[in-house]
Amino acid sequence: MQVVIYQGQPENESDSGASSPTTVPLDVENDDIGGGPNDESSSDEDNDGGVYDIEHDPGLRTPISQYDVNDQDSVRREYIALGPCQPKMKKGDFPQHECGGMRRFLPKWFSEFKWLEYSVRRDAAYCFVCYLFKDSINNHGGDAFVNGGFRNWNIKSRFSKHTGAVNSAHCEAEEKYNLFMQPKTSIRESFASNSAEFKVQYLARLTWSLKCIRYLMRQGLAFRGHDESKDSNNKGNFRELVQWLARNFEEVNKVVLGNAPTDCQMIDHKIQKQLIGSCAHETTKLVIEELHDECFVILADESSDAYQQEQLALCLWFVNTTGQQVEWFLGLVHVEDTTSLTLKEAIKSLLIKY
Repeated sequence: MQVVIYQGQPENESDSGASSPTTVPLDVENDDIGGGPNDESSSDEDNDGGVYDIEHDPGLRTPISQYDVNDQDSVRREYIALGPCQPKMKKGDFPQHECGGMRRFLPKWFSEFKWLEYSVRRDAAYCFVCYLFKDSINNHGGDAFVNGGFRNWNIKSRFSKHTGAVNSAHCEAEEKYNLFMQPKTSIRESFASNSAEFKVQYLARLTWSLKCIRYLMRQGLAFRGHDESKDSNNKGNFRELVQWLARNFEEVNKVVLGNAPTDCQMIDHKIQKQLIGSCAHETTKLVIEELHDECFVILADESSDAYQQEQLALCLWFVNTTGQQVEWFLGLVHVEDTTSLTLKEAIKSLLIKY
């Protein structure tokens, strides 16, 4: 077992260049630590006190996933406080080995790639943020910068390839690292583990769903069909319209239906109702803005729906800023009866929202 003692720099040190903590490794035999009648209680005290097997050299570390799930955040804080392992060694002190010629790790890479670490024991490069936050479940496959280390010094382009695009495993780990470093971030953002690429696709999916909804509402068409199952020949106007767009436009096909997550396809009838309600709310806001503080007339009419339930339709009539007479439908509200008091409360309930 190896115990590492960390000693930070005093604040009043005049040498600003020595900002990284120093490590003093002490090799201790297992027998010196264990043994004795109070072993169990001592172990509990260590866990409660936050003492972990912290190893600065990335080639000798225990994977984060092997720590107890309740201790993993504490371990991450210990490593973040320690910082990435970037030895202050001269270029000639790094060993050489055969890889397209005799080559060695170059210390100038530390300033170019802030996440880069170097293991003196393994003579290999590692990624600090991927060690702390890479999702080993959703990101299958090996990664030399996490498992085993990278040693092909003649292929520097692998550093940029490891960083990858906005939806890469490294960028996702870096996003989690930044959120972890901001304790004052909102709860919503703290729980947001989705990548930037996922958010872009979600926004595109939402946009196309709204376009289909606006078209159907403008034409006064029904949304749902009698049979919306996967094998149905007619799934209703909304789903059929989305499917038609996906077949004819590749940019739509990439983000909807089968290419969307099963729990975020934006086609369920409950989602349709929510989007319709949002469209109605935004449209009514525009009507109220057009009305300003001018006088208006309320047009109310009572009728029954298909289930013979009483409902009140409410319209606003007014003269806009250009002198034109306009009439806008405001909404429907169900009423128990058609007495004047009930109708008054129904009208009030609609107008008070705005």
